[in-house]
Amino acid sequence: MNREDFAKQWLFYRIMAVVVGSVLLVLTMFLISVRVLENPEPAFYAAAWTAHGYLFPVYVVATFMLSTKLKWSFGKTILIMLAGTIPFMSFLTERRVAKEVAQS
Repeated sequence: MNREDFAKQWLFYRIMAVVVGSVLLVLTMFLISVRVLENPEPAFYAAAWTAHGYLFPVYVVATFMLSTKLKWSFGKTILIMLAGTIPFMSFLTERRVAKEVAQS
């Protein structure tokens, strides 16, 4: 495995995990604010969910690219991809993957 190529894949995955996790967390807080507390929708609300809809597939691609380098199983790859759909989970998963990479 080319070390420089792996470093780029690793950085791409980490950035996407943090970005997708952050956007999802903020949007979930707004969702609770709008639906539960009955606050008015912010002007950027629909556009932000659309942006998340475009960011998530990039996260999926980043995860897939890293999984091919690390030779993860299909199930593990899918679970890590799905972590981007649960608030906070992409942060936890990124930390777990970071430990795994550091050990190898």
